[in-house]
Amino acid sequence: MLSIFSKFKNSISNIGIYMLASLIPMAINLLINPLVALNMEPVDYAIVGYYNSFNGLLAPLITFYVFSYYTKRYFEVQEADRIILKSTILKSLVYFSALLAVISFISLYLYMTLFNKGSEMPFLPYAFLSVFSLPLTGVITLRLIDFKMEKKSQSYFKLSVSQGVLLAALTLLLVVAFKYGAVGKMSATFVAALSVFIYTFYKEYDAFKKDFDWKIFKTMLLFVWPMIIGAMLHFFTNGYDRVYLERLGDKNELGYYVVAGQVVGYIGVFSSAVSSTFQPDVYKAVVTRKWKNASKYIGLILASTAFFVLIFVLLAPFAIDLLTAGRYTYSAKYARILAFSQLTSIMYFVTTEITIVLGYTVMSLISKIIGVLFTIFLYSILISQFQFVGAAWGQVLSFLLMMLINLMFLIVWHTYKNKKTLVN
Repeated sequence: MLSIFSKFKNSISNIGIYMLASLIPMAINLLINPLVALNMEPVDYAIVGYYNSFNGLLAPLITFYVFSYYTKRYFEVQEADRIILKSTILKSLVYFSALLAVISFISLYLYMTLFNKGSEMPFLPYAFLSVFSLPLTGVITLRLIDFKMEKKSQSYFKLSVSQGVLLAALTLLLVVAFKYGAVGKMSATFVAALSVFIYTFYKEYDAFKKDFDWKIFKTMLLFVWPMIIGAMLHFFTNGYDRVYLERLGDKNELGYYVVAGQVVGYIGVFSSAVSSTFQPDVYKAVVTRKWKNASKYIGLILASTAFFVLIFVLLAPFAIDLLTAGRYTYSAKYARILAFSQLTSIMYFVTTEITIVLGYTVMSLISKIIGVLFTIFLYSILISQFQFVGAAWGQVLSFLLMMLINLMFLIVWHTYKNKKTLVN
């Protein structure tokens, strides 16, 4: 046992450091949350939640999933070519992302003025702060990926935690001390991202000065475009509900709904940790077609997530009371429903990952598009009939619906392939 521990000591230590890099900012956020809740009105939460809901649609477009291509190519190229690759991606994340952010901002303005004229939601400065925070994150994420690839866990920890601490400090200053509400909350996110971007850009400037390779850029876009579309479609399972609810004109109730969603998000931290632990085992079992083993690991993931969800449902009023200093306990009625979306979302993402591992990437995208169309229809019925409660159930059922559609496609296509193989 000692020899095994000694052999994997560095790996175990690195995993611990990466986990702490995520847990420490989350813990800080939990600690300051009651103070933030005391200084933000439901309308403030409604504004922040509304504009942040567009991030699921715009973030994949603005950063164009470049990181998946970088990690794929990192060990496939020599160091000299890797420098050119990194320089091309860095320049793309600065110039191309900025251009896409401007286009996204204009598109959002046109949506608010042409298609959502009756909205009481203020546009400036909230839309600006929300949209232009997104391109600032690209260079930071690339540097964090570099630290991971180079196994510089200490450097990764320092940058990740520093960013979290800076965001918490600015939130306390602008929301709690200066009482700027939604403007303060969104300004804290923007200023923190801008500050870390400037620092990171300075550190990466030598790589940035290298040549830009148009051939690499074109190859990268061809590789990532299906993933960009797929990621953008997730807006309709997590974000579309708030955009739809805003049209009801009740910003106070929307604020309570947003708070419920934020608190429920903490369940996702635990379920993601469990999912990440067993993910390699699921992939291996699927690739080797050992379906019993795959079912076992998937069952462990779902059972663990279900456990966290049920505990939260039982303790929701107490947890929200504690995290919001007693101001938003009313949100528990929505949080208890939304908690089940954590379970259905894991069910959906597991089936999607299996589909991709089997190599059916195009089929996965087609099933996702069809699922989104059904999801929009589902939300329109539930929200028109049950308003905010309907939206909460819509989020739960949308993941379930998309999972069933994906499974149907997977079973039909897999059966068709097997029959075709037998005939041949």
